[in-house]
Amino acid sequence: MTKNTQYALGIFGLIIILFLINNKSQSDLNVNTTKIFEGDSSKIFRFQIINKIDTLDLVRTDSTWEISQADTLIVKKNQMENLFNRVLKVEKELQVTKNPSKWEKFGVNDTLGKKFAFFDKDNKIIGNFIFGNEGQDYQHNYVREINEEDVFRTSDNIFYLLNTSVTYWGKNPPKPKVETDTTSAN
Repeated sequence: MTKNTQYALGIFGLIIILFLINNKSQSDLNVNTTKIFEGDSSKIFRFQIINKIDTLDLVRTDSTWEISQADTLIVKKNQMENLFNRVLKVEKELQVTKNPSKWEKFGVNDTLGKKFAFFDKDNKIIGNFIFGNEGQDYQHNYVREINEEDVFRTSDNIFYLLNTSVTYWGKNPPKPKVETDTTSAN
């Protein structure tokens, strides 16, 4: 084998090694995402949202959702769709910390975060999370499962959807129409 052939094989081997190293480092950058809720949403019978001292409970009776704090209001369909299609399907993208002393930085401690829990028909907790919105990232939030230390960045900003105002979730029922008599008595 000539020296030129040996150099060419050496350079070819080096390129293959560099390619494999680069490929490995690129695969380490992939983000593995998981939804906060992977179960059957038809098994959810109650949502609870707590923001500091305000609490909102959305309770399902048969197929109708009601606001327990304002049972005269009709629940807005689009808000419930957002709850099921955006909040329950938000993904935990990137782990940002495991350290409880850093929870405040991400707003996922008990005083700063919004608590979001959902329950089955027997009132057993299916999911229990704290969402935070601290920092300068307005496209994402942070989430921590209650009784867990891991904090994740979310795939979407859903913090504003966790509103505890009853008027955000409900509207007054339509007023009944009063028919007037158009015939005149002569």
